[in-house]
Amino acid sequence: MSDIVWGEYDQQALDTAYDARGSVPDFETTYLPGFTENSVATRAKLHGPRNVPYGPHKDQVLDIFPAQSSDAPVNVFIHGGYWRMLTKDENSFVADALTPAGATTVVITYSLAPDVHMDAIVRQCRDAVAWTYKNIHRYGGNNRRLYVSGHSAGGHLTGMVLGTDWVEDYGLPADIVKGGAPMSGLFDLDPVRLAFPQEWLQLSEMAAHRNSPIHHLPKTKLPVIVAWGGGEPEGFGWQSQKYADALEANGNPVIRIEVGDLDHFAVGYEMANPDTALTKALLEQMEIGKHDWRS
Repeated sequence: MSDIVWGEYDQQALDTAYDARGSVPDFETTYLPGFTENSVATRAKLHGPRNVPYGPHKDQVLDIFPAQSSDAPVNVFIHGGYWRMLTKDENSFVADALTPAGATTVVITYSLAPDVHMDAIVRQCRDAVAWTYKNIHRYGGNNRRLYVSGHSAGGHLTGMVLGTDWVEDYGLPADIVKGGAPMSGLFDLDPVRLAFPQEWLQLSEMAAHRNSPIHHLPKTKLPVIVAWGGGEPEGFGWQSQKYADALEANGNPVIRIEVGDLDHFAVGYEMANPDTALTKALLEQMEIGKHDWRS
């Protein structure tokens, strides 16, 4: 019998529970090229400032897809890639449904592991949201209607943004973020550091705790949409449920959306489609109309 590594998992079972790519055989041939192709198409039809710096590092840049309204809500999207791959350029497609519906969409890039530690990645994402709060009025967005979403590693980073002490760390109002939507995220990094991603994350036990949203819940009672796919590796669904439970115990209104039997990467595409329950819930959270997303 194999040795138990975490909970009831031995090493092989723990690795499988967090192996999103391994659970989708056609990731390299279908999903990865699709991210790029769909994003190129998005940028061809939705124009806006690109590669806007939000910090001093070369990786600290973002794209803005402005809505037509001068009072538009703003959704800052944080991409996935297990903290070690992808940029904003493969994730422009998330603006496809949000911007035409009336939301200014901001898609950010951040530095990747193992070149930087998780502490730096989290800080950059927080910096991007702080920059957006201070500057989005120049692009027609309303900083009093600021929301954050993200998929996979971006779901984790969304959770860390939601748990930011904006007063202490940035000298900003405590409630600059009005709502969030982490999708297919990882919110407790303790089991993750014991699985194969530790190869590039190199997290100590203290660093895993420091960077786990489950231990850093929102300071305000902002609403949160927690979404995951029914066809994902079990670690992702379990973590989403655990995070949603913790948010509710913290007093945050939570909407849970299990997206059918979709795999990990298909969930990320959901917000590009205006007719999905996830997109409708996002629009309703941003107070863009009333949507019957529960049907």
